[in-house]
Amino acid sequence: MQLPVTTVNSNRKISIQRMLPAPGEILVEPGQKVEALTVIGQTETPSRFRIIDIARQLGWPDVDLDEVLHIAEGESVTINQIIASAPGGVTLLKRSVRTPVAGHVAAIGPTWVLLETERTPTEVQAFISGVVARVLGNRGVVVEANGTIIEAACGFGGEAVGRLKRLVNSPFEPLSASALNEDASDSIILGGQTVDEEVLREAEKWKVRGIIVGSIDASLLELDPPTKVRVVATEGFGDLPMSAYTFGILTSLSRREVSIRGRSLHLSAAAQPYEPPIILATDGSKKGGYSGSSQPEKPTPVTEGSRVRIIQGQHLGASGTIVNIPAEPQVLATGIIALGANIKFQNEVVFVPWANLEQVA
Repeated sequence: MQLPVTTVNSNRKISIQRMLPAPGEILVEPGQKVEALTVIGQTETPSRFRIIDIARQLGWPDVDLDEVLHIAEGESVTINQIIASAPGGVTLLKRSVRTPVAGHVAAIGPTWVLLETERTPTEVQAFISGVVARVLGNRGVVVEANGTIIEAACGFGGEAVGRLKRLVNSPFEPLSASALNEDASDSIILGGQTVDEEVLREAEKWKVRGIIVGSIDASLLELDPPTKVRVVATEGFGDLPMSAYTFGILTSLSRREVSIRGRSLHLSAAAQPYEPPIILATDGSKKGGYSGSSQPEKPTPVTEGSRVRIIQGQHLGASGTIVNIPAEPQVLATGIIALGANIKFQNEVVFVPWANLEQVA
């Protein structure tokens, strides 16, 4: 049986692409060791534009820009530069169009010119500590390492790197505002079941870099003003406890540097590639192989001994191992007959239909 797969593993190969939003300058070389906060490349991206209506300024609604324009797409212009003028007549009496600001000709339309007037410097960091495996031209690099990968379900705020600090004793315990103080500054906090706006505002006050919990309420994505704290939820939206298996792996990472990406489809811009929420912790060694996607390297059918997690129904969020796979469909408490597997959770063995399971790789 082939199940959907999520990666929750403390010993996996990692290979992650770090891409600039536009062609730029790459600052590292293949084989170079980098830290998570090492800047691997820099570029400039357009941040302000100005439209010049050539037809209106020349008083010529049906203007043919090929006849009047003195510039081409891609050129740079200075302030007060003549970029278009009406043909014929005395030069001094010609109607002309001058640039109101300096800039770069980003596009030319049927009757207008779009000037890019301001660019914003952008830097991209390595995100994980490891080794630069490849340089992808002037667009990015691949950083490789070995360590822990936990694919999360949702999140918001973007990326953060910091030392992991556990502030709860159980995956069922919600993170409280009173647990936060100056000791949490610049840390990634491991919470339990969930987090609310009060906690986020308190975390922001103490300059917490990020929070990892089991679940979040979708309303947190619409906070006004938005919180500066990055948040990753391992199980999803709602009020779900963190998987005990995931909580155990994260607890083992206490006081180690972790990298988190909190991002949800709900917040991703149409022009921006979606990068799934994730939690990474590396030992800095070059043993790449993980693609950074939400799929495992080589999905394999589940068998006896495979680790699985319940994704709906009774025991939601619990993780366990397959004890055996009955050949015949079983009758559930609801009266439904379904194929599935007997799963061991701690000292309990429960039959769970395949539709309620995902594989943990």
